[in-house]
Amino acid sequence: MNIFNTPSVLQNFIWQNRMFYIKRDDLLHPFINGNKARKFKGLLELDIKEKILVSYGGNQSNAMLTLSYIARLKNYEFIYVTPPLPEVLKQLPQGNFALALANGVKFEFYKPSDKRSDVDVLRNRAIEISNSYNGFFIPQGGACELSKIGIKDLALELTKDAKNLKNPAFFYVSGSGTSVGYLCNFLPSIFTIAAAGDRKYLQKLFQDMKISQPPTILELNTKIPFGKPDFRLLKIYQEWLELGVEFDLIYDCLGLLSIRENLNYFDGRDIVFIHSGGLSGNITQIQRYKNKKLIP
Repeated sequence: MNIFNTPSVLQNFIWQNRMFYIKRDDLLHPFINGNKARKFKGLLELDIKEKILVSYGGNQSNAMLTLSYIARLKNYEFIYVTPPLPEVLKQLPQGNFALALANGVKFEFYKPSDKRSDVDVLRNRAIEISNSYNGFFIPQGGACELSKIGIKDLALELTKDAKNLKNPAFFYVSGSGTSVGYLCNFLPSIFTIAAAGDRKYLQKLFQDMKISQPPTILELNTKIPFGKPDFRLLKIYQEWLELGVEFDLIYDCLGLLSIRENLNYFDGRDIVFIHSGGLSGNITQIQRYKNKKLIP
């Protein structure tokens, strides 16, 4: 099943007095796009016997939403394990949670007996459910071997896109980090930043993945806690909107900020920035900015 508008286009823009080449993976599909479209391409090509997907994670996860669309397309049941909802989301479902709910996701709001909401506890519960239903288990964020298929396609496209560029540097923001790790198997000169974890987390991940040429990991002058509204990210979001491109406020704006603070890494090189998609997440994130009075 191929539903994607591939290859995605490479567009050039001037930002920070530099030419940026944006790989528009946000345009791959109206609902399934960006990093998750690449990651789950292999899943779309599979025929799962029991037609049951099981995964886990946060209630605004981009992976959750993408899996909900895939389940709907392929007429699968999708069970998703997540911590109990905050009261405001119970009363008024919004963002990715509301969209996934509309796609028919069966949520299990799991509260461990020891009152932890640790990711490992959610993972173990999802595995239990998957085993009991003989379902197809997908780790948080789609961090599994299956994602190699779509990432290889991305690498082949980028190789063609960049054939006339000057010593291209490819930038891909890390969530779980697996997509970036797999991309390193197919392309040189990968740069990234840890959105959810930190440098040590990524270094260990790439070591465990046995990546022979790991990416260059950039860091911010002042770290921004994951998902926390920050005026620097908002400024980048607004600047790119004026240029005609919307980026998500959690991942890609963070990546662009890290480039701006580390432009010396890219002297004499063309910058190719791979759009991560996930723009539906901006709905709830923009509301958080409004709550913090960062947006009127």
